[in-house]
Amino acid sequence: MLVPSFTRIFSSLRPLSTLSSVTRNGRILQVKWDDGSTGNFPIVWMRDCSPDSQTYSLSPAMSARNLHMNTFDVEVEPLSYSISTDNELHVEWPGNITSKFSCEWLQLRNPSSRIASERRRKWYLFPSETWGKNEIEKKLGRFDYNDVINDDKTLHDFLEKVCVDGIAVIKNGPKGEKGAVEKIGERIGFIHRTHFGNVFEVCTKPDASNMAYAVPSTLPFHTDFPSLSDPPQLQMLHMFIKAKEGGNSLFVDGFHVANQLRIERREVFDILTTMSCEFIEEGYDIHDGPNGQIINFPFNMAARHTTIKTDPSGQVVRVQFGNAMRSWFYDCEPEKIQELYRALKVFTDYVYQERNLLKITLQEGDTVLWANTRLLHTRDGYVEDGDKRRTLTGCYFGWDIVKSRVRQLSRKLSLPNAQPSAVGK
Repeated sequence: MLVPSFTRIFSSLRPLSTLSSVTRNGRILQVKWDDGSTGNFPIVWMRDCSPDSQTYSLSPAMSARNLHMNTFDVEVEPLSYSISTDNELHVEWPGNITSKFSCEWLQLRNPSSRIASERRRKWYLFPSETWGKNEIEKKLGRFDYNDVINDDKTLHDFLEKVCVDGIAVIKNGPKGEKGAVEKIGERIGFIHRTHFGNVFEVCTKPDASNMAYAVPSTLPFHTDFPSLSDPPQLQMLHMFIKAKEGGNSLFVDGFHVANQLRIERREVFDILTTMSCEFIEEGYDIHDGPNGQIINFPFNMAARHTTIKTDPSGQVVRVQFGNAMRSWFYDCEPEKIQELYRALKVFTDYVYQERNLLKITLQEGDTVLWANTRLLHTRDGYVEDGDKRRTLTGCYFGWDIVKSRVRQLSRKLSLPNAQPSAVGK
């Protein structure tokens, strides 16, 4: 499950000093360096990725390939290729195109290099390790609010920590005033608007549109919006008014639980990755709209999906479950429904195991950001201080916005994990 760290991968990609030769083997140009290392570069790929102005349009606002696949010759042949005196690979193509590949360009993109491939996979900022209670309590990221707001490096480190661990906390935020969610959101990028609006408020209220608003008792572990086929991928909450007692935030790494089940209860893992549940969320919510308007938004959300989702390689990529919204419909034979209930029960038992629980007591001014499609979360019961209602403000984000910000800051600050986006750069 583990892959090399950023530091190990990047330190292994030091620029090679000299290109020593280039030879052709079928549809491959094989490049050798003076230390004996090699790279196999497909000819069609080299033409397609040529870092010249005719092949690529590059500007601060845009990076785009100019070639059109409907007219691109995938059997293209180079007219000549050679190592130049300034340590570049030059390739001449039909149409008066000259590609000049620097030593560093070739090393970074070497299709036959395991290290280069691992480094590029890190660019997607997908977690390589999961955690249980002991691991996360030692490494939970905590960052200062003013630093996150004012310092790009701190913002980068905070967001990167969320990408890696699925959660991080911002301490020492403003107390007794709202607006922290909006300010942090502006630093990150676009907030993901849902049927609860851009920014929402969590507190006990009459005629509640969500279980979190209904009662001060303990809630079950869940991910938000199981009723959506494409739910918000991250959630952020800022503690505005703390409860007199209780109201602690609890988190569990759903990817970790899924992998435990894969190893310890394989039959349960197989059921939860193949048999789907339906989730329904019906009602209305009142929230702020544009130009000071108050919006009464009715909704009837429905989605059907597996509790654990894997990619074609078998890696867990999403966990999505909320028992409060689970519906009655199971699109399978009636005899299999009992099996699914048993699997959901085992899954829930694992979620509540002490070895998997992270407990956080958010103080007033604290903010937590976590991966909604990875971590299950809840809060324990609480007692309010007289008429002071426990209140949090929150919002959602998409991974694309958060990860884009990490990559952009990496490039801006010339950090070790930075790498070019487009092949022409």
